[in-house]
Amino acid sequence: MNMFCKVDNEGFPHWNGVDFMRFWFLPNNQRFLTGENYLWAYKAAYLTYNKDKVIKIAKEEHIPALLLAGVAIAEVGGTPERLKGYGVLQFRQLLEFLLKKDNQWSNAVSVGAVEIQLRAVAETLGINPKNLSSLQQFQLATCLYNNEFNLRIVAQHLRQLIKYDYPDADTETLNDEQLILAGSRYNRGTSRDKQDIIDSIHAPKGHATRAWSSYGRRILEKKQTLEIILEVKK
Repeated sequence: MNMFCKVDNEGFPHWNGVDFMRFWFLPNNQRFLTGENYLWAYKAAYLTYNKDKVIKIAKEEHIPALLLAGVAIAEVGGTPERLKGYGVLQFRQLLEFLLKKDNQWSNAVSVGAVEIQLRAVAETLGINPKNLSSLQQFQLATCLYNNEFNLRIVAQHLRQLIKYDYPDADTETLNDEQLILAGSRYNRGTSRDKQDIIDSIHAPKGHATRAWSSYGRRILEKKQTLEIILEVKK
């Protein structure tokens, strides 16, 4: 019995080893959908398949669908999904056990189609990550394999990140700066000062600090494409 969710593996095909090899080892070819072309096709297909979930969950969690869709598009694909929750996690747990360490390494494992660290999942659910047992970590990883659970946790986490920088903000309606900060926080965490990220948005192209806000800026750069997929009516 999983204490966090009802396990359900049905839905859009999860990124697996074959997908990874088709993307990583084959040359870019638009006709045969290999390399980077295949990765983008998968990302677009994932969002198209899950667009109703994205819109519904974003509305229920009071965040812009554009923000949730942008994070989803950025995160899906890459490392085979089952390897993260059914391999990498257990390897880090074993190292922690042998070296008599706390669970910091295993909590840093990112799981789910829309990748999110187990530490962030626990904090989103109001659980102290340090108190997670190995079994609870595995249960959360299993839940994140479910796209509905995965997207909802990501949406809740994004709302918390918005409130971190803008406590009084209307989280459903964000300006460009707020959206960029929320996206960048998702990628880089909350350790960097808010003003540093804002300054990086306006830094000249090529400046090293631009990387601090690059994740969030890419969401805005893809805004038109994301709205087409989501069928947003102007």
